[in-house]
Amino acid sequence: MLKIAISGASGFIGNHLIDYFTAMGHQPIALGRPLFRDDFFGELVKTIEHCDVVINLAGSPINKRWTDDYMKEIMDSRIHVTRQIVNAIKGANQKPKLFISISAVGYYPDQGDFDEYTEQKGEGFLADLCYAWEQEARQCPSDVRLVITRLGIVLSPDGGALQQMMKPINHIKIATVVGKGAQPFPWIDVRDVCRAMEFIIKHPELQGIVNLVAPDSVSQYLFTRIMAKYSGAWITIHVPSSLFNILYGKGASFLTTGQHVFPSRMMEAGFDFIAPTLKSFFKLNK
Repeated sequence: MLKIAISGASGFIGNHLIDYFTAMGHQPIALGRPLFRDDFFGELVKTIEHCDVVINLAGSPINKRWTDDYMKEIMDSRIHVTRQIVNAIKGANQKPKLFISISAVGYYPDQGDFDEYTEQKGEGFLADLCYAWEQEARQCPSDVRLVITRLGIVLSPDGGALQQMMKPINHIKIATVVGKGAQPFPWIDVRDVCRAMEFIIKHPELQGIVNLVAPDSVSQYLFTRIMAKYSGAWITIHVPSSLFNILYGKGASFLTTGQHVFPSRMMEAGFDFIAPTLKSFFKLNK
């Protein structure tokens, strides 16, 4: 049995991880928000000292309207928690063996094909956010294995992005494509995220950057068409990108652009996706 500390445990991915690790016989330990206050730093150190693995999921959601104040919150929520965890690991008498800190495929440019062997960084707020976030994680002590997982859009019928995208279909049987729909749509089943975390724990050769996306590369248009087919939508329509600019401000870039990313390192290590394609994902979730 492993003791696994998880920040952001009350979030969408965190809830799934807690359930998964519990079912696998491990002991997940939620690192609640109070532990990241400066006056609780000693408690954070004590908690981490008793853990084999630390997984950092914390961060304010990005699928909201980006005002200047909210963009600062998005950045600060990730930087502060990651910095506190790294400092706690440094201060621990008995350090965890592994620190997994999430990032996002938004690190990569929105033009071209990329995997973990590509060092090219994209432009804009998301890329800058991921870079700063990852730089904090890289301050982890060298005697602790560090894995930075760049996640695609995590899909599950019980929450997250898919639940929001299904609302028009559930209410009026209409599937919506964002703009022309040519932008890449990097995605992964939440169950594969959970399984990938356990796989990383068991495979010490995995260090550094690891992309967590399904190997099935699709456009936003193709994703919507497949989703519509399996969800009983009557029609698929294109919604102008300008509407999302009005609704989300600068945050519309999260929907109107995307990255074409491949999970080379997980594939090379022998990870077997339970949902490698969108069709397999929707069949599993019918």
